Amino acid sequence: NDNAVTDTVIFSAAIGVMISGQANLLSGVHCYNKATGFGGTGIYLKLPGLTQNRIVNSYLDYTGIIAEDPVQLQISGTFFLGDAFILLKSISGVVKGVNIVDNMFSGSGNGIPIVQLDQSRKAFGDVDQVVVDRNSVNGMASRSTVAKGSVDGNGTSWTVDFNPVLLFPNLIKHVQYTLVADGFPVHALRNVSGNRVIVETNA
Repeated sequence: NDNAVTDTVIFSAAIGVMISGQANLLSGVHCYNKATGFGGTGIYLKLPGLTQNRIVNSYLDYTGIIAEDPVQLQISGTFFLGDAFILLKSISGVVKGVNIVDNMFSGSGNGIPIVQLDQSRKAFGDVDQVVVDRNSVNGMASRSTVAKGSVDGNGTSWTVDFNPVLLFPNLIKHVQYTLVADGFPVHALRNVSGNRVIVETNA
């Protein structure tokens, strides 16, 4: 607990940093250890349910971050190179107070998501105050908790599928939409299940 790791380069280790206590700060840490593609992990947060750690202004060099049931976790200002990504691993299905913002991700163009979920043990059922947004992505698949989209055409029903962008499946809590049409049709938001927003009109 209560440690600071700053301006440090980690080389040649299966796990670069293993964290099992709260209130730690990692800043300026360059994880250049065993690559994720070969089974390595840059930073492993193994304290499910009460994480309370900050990872800022660091460099994940071909190796990523794993966080078990993260509660109060900040990852920002960090550069992820070589398809390195963040994995949120479910132990009891809890993820709360997580901010993954203002990071840079650079990959090889294989469509690897920048943030991924491991729900093999249990699905994330307790999700609250999670923000994944404002990340710069090149050569990887962006994931976010905020998304926008548009659709046009003739008809009375319009669907926008946000599954390619949203991190959590079937979890849209708020929708704001604008309908532009000839005349003044009656319109309504009909459904948001499966991360698909459906708006219908009467004409």
